[in-house]
Amino acid sequence: MGQTIHTHRASSLLAKGMLLVAGFCLAGLAQAQVAVSVTDTTGWNTWQKADLSYMSDATPDQQTGQGADDFASDATYAGFYQKAGTIGGVDSMLFRARMDKFDGADQWGNGGNLGVGMDVNGDGALDLILMMSESSGNPNNRTRTITFGDPGTGANTGPSTTTWTFPTQTAITLTTNTTYDVMQAGDGSLLNGNADMFMSFAVSFANLQAAVRAYTPLTTFTMTYDTRMSFIAFTTTQANALNQDLFGTTGNTNSTLTWAQLGAITGPANAWGVVPEPATYAQVGMFVLAAGLVAYRRRKRAVAARG
Repeated sequence: MGQTIHTHRASSLLAKGMLLVAGFCLAGLAQAQVAVSVTDTTGWNTWQKADLSYMSDATPDQQTGQGADDFASDATYAGFYQKAGTIGGVDSMLFRARMDKFDGADQWGNGGNLGVGMDVNGDGALDLILMMSESSGNPNNRTRTITFGDPGTGANTGPSTTTWTFPTQTAITLTTNTTYDVMQAGDGSLLNGNADMFMSFAVSFANLQAAVRAYTPLTTFTMTYDTRMSFIAFTTTQANALNQDLFGTTGNTNSTLTWAQLGAITGPANAWGVVPEPATYAQVGMFVLAAGLVAYRRRKRAVAARG
């Protein structure tokens, strides 16, 4: 009886140890689901490529001359960020772009469009376009909305092979200081001699999930904090084109190269924008496998002792 009790205790401790090991290993793959805001000054994760190298964008390289539509970054100041959390209790994904010019009177730019392309299934092709658009006119009276574009029948693996249309849908209206924000970059960056601008917006998991199910073949797609997809970002004067700035590369809005070849697409990131180190999953597997082998051997010895 004493041997049996001892073995059960050992197994229990081992099981707890396995959970702790797995928990510590997985800690790098997820972050706390906390309340967040588009006005946050901390907690944003910089976009990275699949090899974890830094994504940056030359300044200025925007094709139509508006600094407010030009992504800005250098070795010190990142150009595109992401995070996730709850906004008013709603699970949401947040994006933040550093733009080349902040003008307190103009704020964003007449008729500005910022697109985020998403590769949801990991094949290097865009499956969905999220378009944040601002109306023209008096900045105080502008509306900001999100609509979703459906990529065409082309390869969708680079600028020259990607087209998209906007199926009939109800636009999602953004609310200033809640799901949309523009502010002067508070880190002192003056990348083209001008004060830089942070433009931030948010989309709910529910709206993103519904769009993927509606406009892609992935009709059972479920969006969670750990869902991984790759992203591109661009600005455009026309919602169904890419004619201003493609983040992560210089010019190349009509390039025949792929997103990956251009360095314009992130690695497979979770909702927080975190790309895991390639060894992370392997490490978790090895720890759990090793713990399982130890448990098996102890049980085997216990059975032999009782026999």
